[in-house]
Amino acid sequence: MAHEDESLIAEALAKLEAECQKAVRAIADARNVREVGALEDVDVPHHLRGIAHSKVPALGRLRRLRDNRVEEIVKHQLDALRAEPNELVASREFDRIKAGDWYVLRANYPDLYGKSLREATLILERKRKRK
Repeated sequence: MAHEDESLIAEALAKLEAECQKAVRAIADARNVREVGALEDVDVPHHLRGIAHSKVPALGRLRRLRDNRVEEIVKHQLDALRAEPNELVASREFDRIKAGDWYVLRANYPDLYGKSLREATLILERKRKRK
């Protein structure tokens, strides 16, 4: 009986590990903040909650990976604004990013949203002054 329980737990842990690896790949493949925000957290079965974090290392890394990926995407978006020579095009691109992507940032990462909004405003202000 105990052997069956151990094999069921091992099987459930392997399934959880596979789900975590799938989530890690989805985070790495995400191209914008909205895609990262749409990814669901991996559901840990109630009978594994006590041991899951120690037995499935990817489970503990998921939140950190998601946060790092969001920061990386935002950095690329700000770099694209910085690289755009035309102020009008940069301003429109920023409006598009804010409307289509950064609402997720504002809801889930308010500190990063505020910092990024200030940075984007500074970028656009520098472009206006160069005119």
